[in-house]
Amino acid sequence: MNPDSVFTFTCPVKTNSGNKALENLPIELSGLNAGKPLIVTDIGKVGRMAIRTLTSAFGDSGMTLGVFDGLADKVDPALIEQLRTTFIEEKYDSIITLGGGTIVDSAKVLNLAVSMKTVDVQSISAQTSIRKSLLPLVVVPTADANGLETSQLADLNGTILSSEYLAPGLVVIDPRLTRGKDGKMICATGLAALGRALEAHIGAEKNPFREAYSFAAIRFIKDNLPVAVRNPDDKRATLAVINAAAMSGCAFSSTYASPLHKLGQVFQEGYNIHTGIIMGMCLPHILGDYLHQGRNDLSSLLHPLTGDKEFTQTPEAQRAGAAVAVLNYFIADLYSALRKDMPQTLKEAGVPYYVMEDILEVLDAGPDGVYLRTVVCRIWDKTPVADKKG
Repeated sequence: MNPDSVFTFTCPVKTNSGNKALENLPIELSGLNAGKPLIVTDIGKVGRMAIRTLTSAFGDSGMTLGVFDGLADKVDPALIEQLRTTFIEEKYDSIITLGGGTIVDSAKVLNLAVSMKTVDVQSISAQTSIRKSLLPLVVVPTADANGLETSQLADLNGTILSSEYLAPGLVVIDPRLTRGKDGKMICATGLAALGRALEAHIGAEKNPFREAYSFAAIRFIKDNLPVAVRNPDDKRATLAVINAAAMSGCAFSSTYASPLHKLGQVFQEGYNIHTGIIMGMCLPHILGDYLHQGRNDLSSLLHPLTGDKEFTQTPEAQRAGAAVAVLNYFIADLYSALRKDMPQTLKEAGVPYYVMEDILEVLDAGPDGVYLRTVVCRIWDKTPVADKKG
């Protein structure tokens, strides 16, 4: 990278990861001048044991905890307004959110509402100005994270809010909470993290700080996701996958206008399909197109995917093709391990054909809609993954 290049990178997220990381929460909150957090989650998604593990971590700290475990599958403005009222009346001073995806989106919107004294959550829009720090927000991710938990983005039912102040101040990753219910869940999380890390790593505007996060995320996924998929109860492997998801969100914050992300979000918002499932289907197509068109710096992916030795021994002109081949084989191996449990096409994912026009209409509204339309058509009913290494 040219040392004279101009770039910016902001990552306000502190990470505590490892055995009994949760037990440090009281100390961390005290350091943020907070002592009465409201925990928000969805018991249907995270389970009672996860909530119990989180609350018991406060032990004899003397802190007063509030717990709301009834968040909806989507961000519910009316519910957020009720929580805002409770937050203010009970004089809570911080938010801890347990889970991933829409759970964290709800927590970010709630934090915006209580911090800015927004009277009506319905008035929040993409144009809402967020120019100052919000109240302390802590994210405790579980196995169904999507990587955006640590980003500066919040999805309010299709309205994308963006500000560095929306990112959590702290993410706590504890192996007691990262184990997946099944291989499909942890695979989807890993593929979402991989997709976002890849797009951040090959972005047109080079940034050494962002690349440090994306490099580590890609390496963590490559080394640990196959183990986690085959044994979702493996603490070490699943912990690494959730760490990768957290890093991918930090890396991705400044590169969110990308094909993989857009496709994942369309199906997540419209049909509640985990973004990682869609990204896994689309990834071979999009990278294959990039390779054919000579777009993006695909050669830079070979280093985090294979390590120093293979990267240096591969001629520079062959690195891009080698990286795509490694990724295709990697994804094919994951699908092979899960067999029919992991859909490889939209048809297998249960997306009815009659809604395809609605999906394509949404995609057409964007500047790259024509291209995204072709990708969606390709993943409708044809398996997109190569069955052997290049």
